[in-house]
Amino acid sequence: MSGTPRRLLATGAAGAALAGAAALGALPRTAAAHDLRPTDPAYRFDEYERVVNRDVTIRHLYQWPTITNALIFANIRNGLNGAQFSYGLPAEQVQVVVQTYASANAATYDDAMWAKYRLGEALGIKDPQTGQPAMRNIWWASSTPAPEQPPADRAHPYYADTSLEGLARRGVLFLT
Repeated sequence: MSGTPRRLLATGAAGAALAGAAALGALPRTAAAHDLRPTDPAYRFDEYERVVNRDVTIRHLYQWPTITNALIFANIRNGLNGAQFSYGLPAEQVQVVVQTYASANAATYDDAMWAKYRLGEALGIKDPQTGQPAMRNIWWASSTPAPEQPPADRAHPYYADTSLEGLARRGVLFLT
């Protein structure tokens, strides 16, 4: 140690301390959270129960963990259309609930969240209009105007709409 200058030792020790602090900052931390119980007013239990426990003939439940699995939209649309047009059930007799989690939660966020947190970049989602990382939720907006009431013609674009907005118009409930 007699040949090592003190300044080099102090600089090396400070650098090691900074590297250690940075490494500790990168470790997973416990996140603060609270349990949302049915008795909590934020839960809106009565409203939730009215939606999910209404008297229906068919219930569909989808789990959606991966945002890049866009096939789910066509599956939901096909389930709705099949029940209504193939089996002749009134639309109000079919209940569809989609539980999003993991990366799929981002599909339920608005455009402001997508822009602010650069979700397209973070999740590897490209905007088909720009070819760049998405700065908007590309799954939300419907290109079909909302009709006053569901159309009688099953060939109407309303029944082909696989956007979240279009599916929500048909009563699909997205839980995050």
